[in-house]
Parts: sequence; C-alpha cells; structure tokens
Amino acid sequence: MAAEISESLEQFLAEPISAVVGTLRKNGTVQLNPIWYEYRDGLIWLNSWRGSDWARHIEEQGRATLLILDPHNGYRFAQIQVRLLESSDEGGREHIEHLSQRYTGGPYRATTQQRFILKMEPTVVQSTM
Repeated sequence: MAAEISESLEQFLAEPISAVVGTLRKNGTVQLNPIWYEYRDGLIWLNSWRGSDWARHIEEQGRATLLILDPHNGYRFAQIQVRLLESSDEGGREHIEHLSQRYTGGPYRATTQQRFILKMEPTVVQSTM
C-alpha cells in the first residue's frame, strides 16, 4: 500500500537535492549510494546504468530506502521506504538527460552507458515536512 505524501513533502521532493539510496548486499550489509531522483505521478523515479550494484539489488529484492537531506538545514529531511513497481530501459536516456538538467543545468556527460528507469512506490515515510 502506498504511503501518503503531504503537500509540503511533495514541495521538498521537487527541490534538486540529491538522495542517498540504501540497498542490501547479498552478505546482509547495507550499500549506500548518492543518486539523482525525481518525484513524478506519486512515484519516485530513479535512473541507473545496467551493471550498477545498487540498481541490481533493487531489481532483485524489490525494495530500498531513500534519504533526502537538505544540505543547508539538517533538520529538513525525509526517509522513504520504497518498493519497485517497474524497471524499464524505455526512456532511460531521455530521463537521465532530464535529471542532469534538474541537478546540473547541463547535459549528461557519460553518454555511452545504457540507462534505465526504476519507478518506486513510497510505502513508509518519515519526514520533518
């Protein structure tokens, strides 16, 4: 069941703040990776390249946790548990270009990687919003 995202949290998620995605390795340890994301249509859209360990963990396990922390105010944060709804190569290249514009204001530089989209549904939300 999807968790409710408040209007104030939706506004926070619209800010170009990087997130940290936490996934589980096969040995049970946590892997943390900085990522770009987008909140769209009630889902969190992630983008990765084929061969990425963290994305493979999500595809295998169907879940992850995101931490979004305001770099200017440590009291503004959201921790969101998500479950995988869809993984698709379709539109992956266009989506990473969109994310690059959102986060850097310019084109994405690593153009040879095969990109894909992970659409994640928020299931548990802890937030200061």
